[in-house]
Amino acid sequence: MGIIFFISCSKEDPDAINEQEFISNVIVTITSEDGEPQTIDWDLSEMNSQSINMKVNTNYNVNVSFLNTSDPTDVENVTLEIIDEADEHQVFFEFAEVSVNVSSASNDTKVGSRGVLINSIWNASSTGTGLVRLYLIHQPTNFNATTREGMGGFNDVAIDIPVSIFK
Repeated sequence: MGIIFFISCSKEDPDAINEQEFISNVIVTITSEDGEPQTIDWDLSEMNSQSINMKVNTNYNVNVSFLNTSDPTDVENVTLEIIDEADEHQVFFEFAEVSVNVSSASNDTKVGSRGVLINSIWNASSTGTGLVRLYLIHQPTNFNATTREGMGGFNDVAIDIPVSIFK
């Protein structure tokens, strides 16, 4: 007497799901042409009062990084995974009440990929105070959009940082 086993794989087996990383902090480093850096450490679980100060008509190198500090003994730099998954992520900036031009300073790409905008150059064209909303967008549908709405996808991070631009 024999026993027959049938094993089958359904075509409907779920694909492996790439879980999103937990992000607890956004670090924004703004360095002026004279090399003077400002560092904003934005803790997503707290009220934050830090702001960005810029001189008008001055280039600033801006670097954004994303951390998981949920285990203080093992802080994880999620930025590296974001760059590795560049086809699924985009950093996007929207400014309110201030005029700031943003261009890529991309060295945040992998071969055959476009930049994530982790590194950028900012230059304000007039004085004033306002906000920058910094987004990390997951699975954007239009990487060339000029508005958040046009970019599609969903927000992994969205924070508002006050900005002051002076002479």
